[in-house]
Amino acid sequence: MLRYGMTLLIPLLLCGCAKDLWQDVPKFEILDLTCPAQGSKFLDDDNFVSGWSILGPLDPAGDPSIHAEHMQEEGLLNGNCRAPRGSRWFRVGPDRSEDTYCGRIDFGPRFAKHRNGGKPSVFYACATLKCSHDHEGMVMHLVSLGKVKVWINGKPVYADGKSSPDLKSDPVMVRDLFLQKGCNRLVVKYMDAGKDVSGKRVFSLRFTDASGNLSTVR
Repeated sequence: MLRYGMTLLIPLLLCGCAKDLWQDVPKFEILDLTCPAQGSKFLDDDNFVSGWSILGPLDPAGDPSIHAEHMQEEGLLNGNCRAPRGSRWFRVGPDRSEDTYCGRIDFGPRFAKHRNGGKPSVFYACATLKCSHDHEGMVMHLVSLGKVKVWINGKPVYADGKSSPDLKSDPVMVRDLFLQKGCNRLVVKYMDAGKDVSGKRVFSLRFTDASGNLSTVR
């Protein structure tokens, strides 16, 4: 009888310890993703993931690798996680100061007056995409002026230690991604690519389906 009871208990304990992607996620960080977008033919800010919780600046501690872990479970961060000493969270939306760059997310203004804001640093951007059904074969379009690594639901899907010269560059396209029905945690890790960081802490990210149909994120 005891053995039978333990057999039932162990799976329950394992299930109870599983990571809940919704746990502690602030409501303002949850965005509805629709793909394909209805009636959308030209790119605008709604076609990009443009509402983020931003954490920074973090000292890279002499390690210039985008793969170095600067936060515990960094691929599952959200805006309710405790900020390390010397860093803080902000809520940011698209930067519309330059109309030619839809979906432009700029870390710079938020950290310009920080005492360490002028030093090469690491930043995180977090959002949770809510889908009404499963999406297979999705394509992520990404442009970054710094080094970048991206996780979806805790799984790294892209990493590059290089940077783009500007936002007019052709985006990197990461194909065959899966977004599940319900929540999908999206984390972008951004690392300054050089000593001159002024005006260069910028990225943009959006999704399409395999046929190139636009998505909307609101």
